[in-house]
Formats: sequence, structure tokens, C-alpha cells
Amino acid sequence: MKTSFDLPSLPNSIATAGVRTIHLLISTKWSLLLPATFALAMATHDSRAESAVSATVPCEYVTLQTGHPDGILKQYCNRQIAKIMGWQGASWLDRSERQREERTDLLIDVLKLKPGMIVGDIGAGTGRLSMLMLERIKSHGQMWAADVQPEMVSRLTEAAKKYPKNQFEVRQATPLTPNLPSNLLDMAVMVDVYHELEFPREFLEALVQSVKPGGAVVFVEYRANDPNVPIKRLHTMTVAQVKKEATDVGLIFDRVVSDLPWQDVVFFRKPQVTKK
Repeated sequence: MKTSFDLPSLPNSIATAGVRTIHLLISTKWSLLLPATFALAMATHDSRAESAVSATVPCEYVTLQTGHPDGILKQYCNRQIAKIMGWQGASWLDRSERQREERTDLLIDVLKLKPGMIVGDIGAGTGRLSMLMLERIKSHGQMWAADVQPEMVSRLTEAAKKYPKNQFEVRQATPLTPNLPSNLLDMAVMVDVYHELEFPREFLEALVQSVKPGGAVVFVEYRANDPNVPIKRLHTMTVAQVKKEATDVGLIFDRVVSDLPWQDVVFFRKPQVTKK
């Protein structure tokens, strides 16, 4: 018999880069059962809403009167914004099964990180992926980890002490910005984070400012509409939705990699500075 497990949610007034979300539906320890008829109805509504997104119409915010309980009463680009989990659920991020379930090793390979790169882990949570990425870019590379929750920032700060000075930098994010220096990063990575941003447009615009011209912005999102992905619906995104929201702030689509078991990895580039 499956049981349900829900971690504490934070108010989305402080929900942005937040921690990696907890959305599993498969194991008895982590599962969540939803009434089948309700889930089907909400999935149909979500599909219709997302399909209505136009490539030529700018994304807008809409305040909702009602919505799916896994989200806040706010919509962006015809997508209800998901709630985030609280820092109390950090152990889920470091669960032993994650490597097998999500193949985080393949994710690191897909990013094609190189020694000497400056990389931002946005919504870094416990820093597990930050440290995996740092192994690929050191000894002359640099990791910048940002998170909105002070409790997670404290954990990141402790992790950073294991590395040489200035190799692992930590920043406290806000709902509107990751608080990183301008034109700094070769690559910014958001793993299961973007769909939870309360102010996705403003936060993404601020993040783009921190990326070097020609640098990469990478969205890693749980794959929507895939029966093999045991993740809550509002915590998934289609590639089309990611492309729409990213290009809406001026990013240039590069490529998508769908080799991971549950996630799509969608790459964009910041435009080069136009010469005068």
C-alpha cells in the first residue's frame, strides 16, 4: 500500500531559487496519492492552458482565484507556479536513491563542464550538485551557489569551507535576484528550480545579467506528460514551455538533451554584446 509524504512548504513570498523540490510519487516512503478523477481533470486543464501559450505574445502574470493545491494562486505564461518545499526536507535532496533514480552523474556529463569555468548553481539547496560540478571545473574554476533560504545558505557556507578560499562562493538569493555579480558566469544551472520561482521573469532577467555574453543558462526540469516520470504535475514542465519563458527574456535557444530518466536539460545562450 502506498503512503503519502509531504514536506513543509514555504510561503512563496520567499520562494525563488529555493531548494530542489520534492515531488516523488513512486516509493512507499515518498509517494503521494491523488484522486484519479481530480488528477485527470487538472492535467487536462494544465495541458489546455499550456497549449494556449503563444510564441509571439509576451508572458504575463495572472492572479488566480482557485488552482491546484500544489501551487500558489499565481500564474505566469499560462502556467500555475508551484510551491516549494521548506529546508526541513533537505534530506530528500541527499537521499541515496537519487543517483540511481535521476542519474545525476549523467547530468554532470551532459553539462560538458571544463576546468577553469565559472559556474552558478542557482537554487543550490544542500550543495550536492554544486560539489559535483566543482569537481569538473577545479582547480582554477569557481562555483557560485545561491539559495533563497537562509538555512540552506548556512549549509552551503559549511560546504564551502572544504575548498580553497574563493573556489566555492555562496550567496543569499531573494525572490527577485540570485544576487550575483554582473557578467560573471560561463554557465548558470537551475536544477528543478525554475518552475517554483515566484517572480520567474524578474529573477531570470537578473540571472541573465550575471552571465557573460555568449554564456549558457541551463534549465533542468522534470519532464511533463511522461507516465514514466513519477513527479507531481506542477513540478514538471514541457520543453516548449521552458523555451517560451526563456526566449521571452531574450535568451537564445541552443539545444535540449532528454537522455536523463526523468528530466530534460534545456540549454540557452545569452546574446553576444552587439558591437557599436
